[in-house]
Amino acid sequence: MNKLHFLRAVWSDIILVESNGLYGLIDTGFARAFPRIKDYLDRLGVERLEFILITHFHKDHYGSLPALLQTYPVGTVYMKKFSGLNITDGSGHSASDEFNAREMENCERMCALARYHSRLVVLDGTVGHVRLGEFNFQLFGEPDAIRIMYLDPFSPYYHQIRFGENTNSVVLYANVNGTHIYLGGDACNEPLEYERYSCQNTRYACEINHRIDLLKVPHHCCGNVLSDRFLSILQPRYCVATNFTATVNGQMKANRDLLLAATPETQLLVSDVCGYCFTIGANGDLSFEEFDRLPPITFEEIPPERSDEYWPLHIRYLVEDDIISDPEDIEYFRSNKYRFEILKHMSSTHDRHHLVYMIRDGKRIGAASYSISEDSGECFLYDFWVFKPFRGDGLGHHCYMALESYTQSQGAEYHEINCTGKDRTRFWKALGFVDDGLDEWNVPLLRKNRMEYKTYGGNPFEM
Repeated sequence: MNKLHFLRAVWSDIILVESNGLYGLIDTGFARAFPRIKDYLDRLGVERLEFILITHFHKDHYGSLPALLQTYPVGTVYMKKFSGLNITDGSGHSASDEFNAREMENCERMCALARYHSRLVVLDGTVGHVRLGEFNFQLFGEPDAIRIMYLDPFSPYYHQIRFGENTNSVVLYANVNGTHIYLGGDACNEPLEYERYSCQNTRYACEINHRIDLLKVPHHCCGNVLSDRFLSILQPRYCVATNFTATVNGQMKANRDLLLAATPETQLLVSDVCGYCFTIGANGDLSFEEFDRLPPITFEEIPPERSDEYWPLHIRYLVEDDIISDPEDIEYFRSNKYRFEILKHMSSTHDRHHLVYMIRDGKRIGAASYSISEDSGECFLYDFWVFKPFRGDGLGHHCYMALESYTQSQGAEYHEINCTGKDRTRFWKALGFVDDGLDEWNVPLLRKNRMEYKTYGGNPFEM
């Protein structure tokens, strides 16, 4: 039996390889993913991992390695070591010299831990294949492209820190019983002035020169990772993107459209809501099933007569999340005048104001307030927040997607929101919002147009 298990993950990779009772892991997600990994391995009865392979040294790929090494016997750890010249920290933020120094020390600790608990093999260009049962993965990727371009005096990037560790990412290719698989890690496809490392994914596809059945989309479907040439060669049947559905449909829409246009039968699956287990049959047939699907998010409308319970939560959110800080603003939002104004609009029969709780597993996990214009279809989001005990693991994205669908059922044609602050703006733009000028108080506005959805493998996609 040959299987590939893509565990539920966002902005990270966790891929379990299974062949004839043997198991190996390709990347380990963030450190916080370990309980979920352990739960899944225990459910499958996995007692030993033949290998753990870290495609590159970013925390969304190596994060759970220490905990796994301390919990399970591991035969071999294959690791791409840290270059020390990383321009980003793996979360899209600039990497300082101090960060790179700490990460270099962290890499050495990881290597020491791997040597103590297992056998460490550094992926330095001398390892061409990694085997597990009937899987024979061919490895693509240079030993340290970043450092080579940095040290080469003939390089246009000589002594320039211009690249992230993704440029060093390993790609794995396998042919199992006629099923062709391309696991893209975080490999880039940027056209570089240093020809040897330019358009990496396209070069690898040219070497493979064969249509594939399963593609783990490089770098979570983010940035310059695909090309028409890459997809015209590989023409994948199934694509797995380890990101948020809303982000794939929003900021990453250009990559999503390239993937869906690759071949008429392409199916694009996103791993934020559930995991996917692909089974490779003896004759090369490939099928998949979902696992660990998150429960749905539903909504509870707060009627005017029950709004008193909402106000203390509302004020706490506004203050603790630094939405408001001016004493006059805080006083206004605590005033009866503000409450009476909202209650008046909640009782209106035209453009009614809504207060809602977001519910998962019978628990209130967040709240939102909005109104929908019956004339224009504008849904203006006044408030949207996930309660602090439930934050993390992409819940904000899931709540917004559910709210988007819920408000569309009430007639919303598009969403508008005031937004200030770098982190909040980044959150909303990841969901597909774009700049839409300023309001009458010169506060920035963001807008997202209505989405229509079609289902692929249980996840909604805008079409």
